[in-house]
Amino acid sequence: MGHEVLILRNCFVPEEGCLVHSHVTIRDGFIVSIEKSGQSYDGFEHTSQKIREERSEMENSVMTIIECAGRILSHGFIDIQMNGAFGVDFSSNSITAEDILTVATTLPRFGVTHFCPTLVSCSKDRYEKLIPLIGNMCNQDRSKDDVRGRANLIGMHLEGPFFCASKRGAHEKCNIHESLENDCIEKVYHSSAETINEAGVSIVTLAPELSGALPQIETLSQNGVIVSMGHTDCIMSDGMKAVDNGASLITHLYNAMRPFHHREPGLLGLLQNSTSTYYSIIADGLHSHPQSVKMAYALSKNVVLVTDCMAAMGLGDGCFKLGEESVLVEGGKAVLEGTNTLAGSVASMESCVQSFHEFTECSVCAVLDAAVKNPAHVLKLSHKIGSIEIGRRADLVLLDCNLKVVKTIIFGSVVFSQ
Repeated sequence: MGHEVLILRNCFVPEEGCLVHSHVTIRDGFIVSIEKSGQSYDGFEHTSQKIREERSEMENSVMTIIECAGRILSHGFIDIQMNGAFGVDFSSNSITAEDILTVATTLPRFGVTHFCPTLVSCSKDRYEKLIPLIGNMCNQDRSKDDVRGRANLIGMHLEGPFFCASKRGAHEKCNIHESLENDCIEKVYHSSAETINEAGVSIVTLAPELSGALPQIETLSQNGVIVSMGHTDCIMSDGMKAVDNGASLITHLYNAMRPFHHREPGLLGLLQNSTSTYYSIIADGLHSHPQSVKMAYALSKNVVLVTDCMAAMGLGDGCFKLGEESVLVEGGKAVLEGTNTLAGSVASMESCVQSFHEFTECSVCAVLDAAVKNPAHVLKLSHKIGSIEIGRRADLVLLDCNLKVVKTIIFGSVVFSQ
């Protein structure tokens, strides 16, 4: 049986802060060759060369050649916080495996090749149903190296329910737990801090100031879970103690946390005080002012772009669900019905990449770090994903000079083409 070969000619690949002119060869889903030249990226498409595809039989191989016309080739986007999309709410009691696969199959339209299905704060009964369902699917993807035709599920993100109630945002108050004492994790999630990663969970967001939080942070982090600080009223010293115990991430900076004050900076103070701490941010222009996004990036380059999108993403205006809460979407803004409380976003990773690039005036390589390299690092998966290297899976996105998705490639096959 012949090999399937895909050659991506005349593209620019991120490498150590520069875009390097390259020809990338993929065989049977894996990158086997990266030929580089000295040509620099000029920011303009070479429109005289149109993208074309050719097929021919060469040495028992089926070869496809794509002329990239000077466009940017990146590893696919990695979204570590999304509550749902395309009408699917991951926290719904009626969600099915088919629903989750629908999201995974549609996400490549927006350049996403890897994602963390995220649950908002739920009841104990709902966790008992949803963690095994979604977690098993994540474990299946994490154990395979040949996921095809759709985005990879790389572990669940449990956003809650161990929060400061006054900072719960759109999470239902009845589901919030303000203590982590007395085996609370096992009682709520039906898995202990020692075993929750084995159940398919990659990230847990919690408030570090809660009683019993520090030992649980330590146990979670020692057992493969990324602990993120969020929905919290903690002061900076609480955050530092959490970092000392293994926390490594801040969830959606600025939102649902104590605001900055010159006498008490809160978690924002960690951006320059802890080089090991990363922070996620929703660059949709609604959750944070563009200047606030730019200020955070000036303080620390350890940024991870997330959408925090909910079921309305990709569908437009209307009424939707986030867990048990009703959400109204109008003009691209999602709020709890009858309030002004933001309830996730309807932004795509593609739009967040474009907006972050605009807000911060950073380089193309820098924004791709935020959407690809940094989330892979946070998840401790840099040895597998997050860069274009020989021997790795070809999960890629081709972008034009405006960072618009032109093609998305999963395991060496084009699954979306504009």
